Amino acid sequence: MKLRINNNSIRLRLNQTEVKEIGKGHSVTENLYLGKNNLSLAYSLIPDEKTPSISAHFFDNEIKIYVPKSLSDNWSKSDEVTMRYIQNEGDEHQNLILIEKDFQCLHKRPDEDESDSFPNPKSEEDYKNCN
Repeated sequence: MKLRINNNSIRLRLNQTEVKEIGKGHSVTENLYLGKNNLSLAYSLIPDEKTPSISAHFFDNEIKIYVPKSLSDNWSKSDEVTMRYIQNEGDEHQNLILIEKDFQCLHKRPDEDESDSFPNPKSEEDYKNCN
């Protein structure tokens, strides 16, 4: 699972295996280890039957994104690419939360394994940006 944070947006991209796990109702978690003391930033996508809408929370060095199980079930079994939600943080801030199926880039990148990414539906002529 890839994590991208930009200003007030969080985007998760999941490969085929991860989407299947979410479809089974299982959580997916990754860790970024930093420093000599094995400190890490964890990020998780968690299907949850009690969650009324997509929501993101940060506590104890972990970003947890909850998604209603019914929504994640439908998404995992469909051709739909993105789940999108805007989370209000009081009157002043909004966070955009995007959960996407990760497609193979048309221009291969060194040191990136895309063997479990979804086949890219775009042709070379339509390719504009793969970030």
